[in-house]
Amino acid sequence: MEKIFEKEYEVTYRDTDARGECFLTSYMNFMADCGLSQDEELGFVISDMVKENHTWMLVDYEITIHKYVKYKEKLKAKTYIEGMNKFYAVRHFKIYDKEDRLILEGRTLVILVDSRKRRPLSIPNEHYTAYGVNEKTATIGRNKLKLSKCKNVDYEKEFNVRYSDIDLNLHVGNVAYLGWILETIPFEIMSKYKIYSVKIKYQKELTYRDKVSIKTEIKSNDDKISAYHEIINENEDVVALLETHWNKIQNVC
Repeated sequence: MEKIFEKEYEVTYRDTDARGECFLTSYMNFMADCGLSQDEELGFVISDMVKENHTWMLVDYEITIHKYVKYKEKLKAKTYIEGMNKFYAVRHFKIYDKEDRLILEGRTLVILVDSRKRRPLSIPNEHYTAYGVNEKTATIGRNKLKLSKCKNVDYEKEFNVRYSDIDLNLHVGNVAYLGWILETIPFEIMSKYKIYSVKIKYQKELTYRDKVSIKTEIKSNDDKISAYHEIINENEDVVALLETHWNKIQNVC
């Protein structure tokens, strides 16, 4: 049976937006920290993996947000590995508020790779035992997200990868991608709508000083908005595709 790990967090001032609510990017940071904390508790320390040129790379990321908590609120994050197969693993996340109400759930598909040779690595048997995965799950890695490119580009913005965007593996951390696409969303939408669903498909890596272009298409439907995003590098390669879905905030002037 899968082993569930949990960790508590507090929403700090830097985690909150202009409404005093927790940034989605902060939720993602809590989830990432929770996953790494479980890895380390089980003996898989990220710095050791870096030295061995091993790394987990995100393939897909899906998040559903039920509630945005506020400054100083206490949270409890839980995570577990659902299954593994060859190079792939699926991890689930759930975050609860102080009343133990579910406020967010997420799912990631990752692949174990040799960061120097740039090729997949078979997940060692000790990982299956450590995470409570009894056997290989044949469907893991087969049902990848299928996201579409923008049909029309409503907004576009360019960024240079900063030092603060990269992680221990010297490539851009997954949270930065979401931060970039949010900068293409008009303030009118940011101030009157909230994201309730995010889907991300990672296709290529980015490193320090790379230049990227973010393209966004927005579709409105009554009190909902759907946005489609492409992140493209200097070679015109699609680095990532994203979808964000928004609900209108009630009683906003």
